Amino acid sequence: MEIKVINSELKNTVSHNGKIGLILLATDQITLYEFEAILKDTGVLCFPSRVMMDSVELTPEVLMAIKNELASATNTILPGLTLDVVALSCTSASMTIGEDEVARIIKQSDTKREIKEVTNPYTAIKNACEFLNVNELGVITPYSIEVTQGILDGMEPNIKTISAATFNNPNDNLVPSITPESIKDAVIQMAKDENIKTIFVSCTNLNICRYIDELEEITGKRILTSNQVMAWDILRLANYKKPILGFGSLFKEER
Repeated sequence: MEIKVINSELKNTVSHNGKIGLILLATDQITLYEFEAILKDTGVLCFPSRVMMDSVELTPEVLMAIKNELASATNTILPGLTLDVVALSCTSASMTIGEDEVARIIKQSDTKREIKEVTNPYTAIKNACEFLNVNELGVITPYSIEVTQGILDGMEPNIKTISAATFNNPNDNLVPSITPESIKDAVIQMAKDENIKTIFVSCTNLNICRYIDELEEITGKRILTSNQVMAWDILRLANYKKPILGFGSLFKEER
């Protein structure tokens, strides 16, 4: 039987506004769930990979070891194709390894293809605060006190922490099960401090993005979260400027 060769039109109709490499921790259950909602209909599409970890307990040692997995994780994402942005989806790992080192490893992972930009939630929160002219935060995390302190120290001197609180749950398999109600209660309690104008909920594995608008309305404060600011920074780097509704005041301004 003769097999007929047919013509086809080649046109990117799915990721026409950006191909994004998204490196997730092996334990991450929330980032893709929240990104699906935020990036819907933008034409910016994420292509994920995962990094293995020595333990589900997010200690500084476990976070630092992720450094050794970054290059191979990057290389499993659309080999040979240019990526507009690659993001490491972990606030605490990016802080522990160092954002410049994360960017260096990812960009040098394959010299035969171009990776235009690199970001992560730790870089993104600082970029968002600069964009918003914010230099003081209240911070809520699920991390151990040690890892939380590292986040706070790393944001100084440009961003001062007025108040900090943690669920003190370093087991990253359990963090996604912290209920939105618990997170919302923590935000509302922190927002009672009149000196706090902006609250940052840190961790890509916390289920909170869908409730940002509600919390901003209840508290009258600006609410930032790890996945929210990372998605915002990805869109900014990919030159997607249209406002997105439903995920806080940050997205209502042109990037």
